[in-house]
Amino acid sequence: MEKAAFKLDTYQFKKASIDFNIPNNTELDISFNPKGTFYQKENRYELSFDTIIRCKETGTEVINISCVAYFSFNTAVSLNEIPNFFYPNSLAILFPYIRAFVSTISLQANTQPILLPTINLIGLTDELRYNTVAK
Repeated sequence: MEKAAFKLDTYQFKKASIDFNIPNNTELDISFNPKGTFYQKENRYELSFDTIIRCKETGTEVINISCVAYFSFNTAVSLNEIPNFFYPNSLAILFPYIRAFVSTISLQANTQPILLPTINLIGLTDELRYNTVAK
């Protein structure tokens, strides 16, 4: 069996803001802001993944989470040689941690739990690739 081209080394939540005063049956609108920094000398990729959730009716921000994940590649690559599948897969690997974090925090607050849906993040592939810089 061939080894994976990259792996998640670790992740860390840098910022979390949650307003628990959400009216019942409020529809939520979720948006993402993915950015990346590729460190070629260390052969590592830093993914900054911001998740912002607003009430659809009022536009009020209810959740703002900033999470950073650190990936490493098993072979030396340049920015242009990062495999195309890395971008959507790195987001798909990180998002369940964000979902679990939001759920756990809302459950611990003893309020109505906030359960983020599973989301196909393939639409963020080009945005992440465009928002990736090399250092």
